[in-house]
Amino acid sequence: MVSCNDAESLDQVEQSAIAEVVQYTFDGLAAHDSTMLSAVVLPKANFQRWASDSAGVWRTVNLSGASFASRLGQPGPSYLERFWDADIRVDDEVAIFSAPYDFWVEQTCSHCGYDIITLLRTEAEDSDFRGWRIASLTYTVDASGEESCRMRFPSMPESPFSAN
Repeated sequence: MVSCNDAESLDQVEQSAIAEVVQYTFDGLAAHDSTMLSAVVLPKANFQRWASDSAGVWRTVNLSGASFASRLGQPGPSYLERFWDADIRVDDEVAIFSAPYDFWVEQTCSHCGYDIITLLRTEAEDSDFRGWRIASLTYTVDASGEESCRMRFPSMPESPFSAN
């Protein structure tokens, strides 16, 4: 039998593992490392990007997990993605991670928005991430600049780059 305190402790362990999966994914983006990305993204995962065009119409781009890892694992500009105020829910073998994020390219805030990530526990429960892997990631994109992102997300952390 699991007591309330044990269940809360287990839930915190799971939430930490899930946050680590997300951070590891962001680290893989920064390193342009497809091996890192493939370690935490299921090949058939669905990545969906939502952004409004100049007329205000929402448009989407879809990628599979394998395409995401391959495309973003290629050499390219310097990337940094950060999240804060994460809400992590665990329901047995499925978890939902939701948080605002910002995305920096070459020390410039490219965009911000929300990440909604669904994770599934795989058979590798003894892995670094307790078996959690990304099954889907849906994210919004506000590309109107750092000032707009700061107005939208007052709790957005300070710029990771020193002012020149």
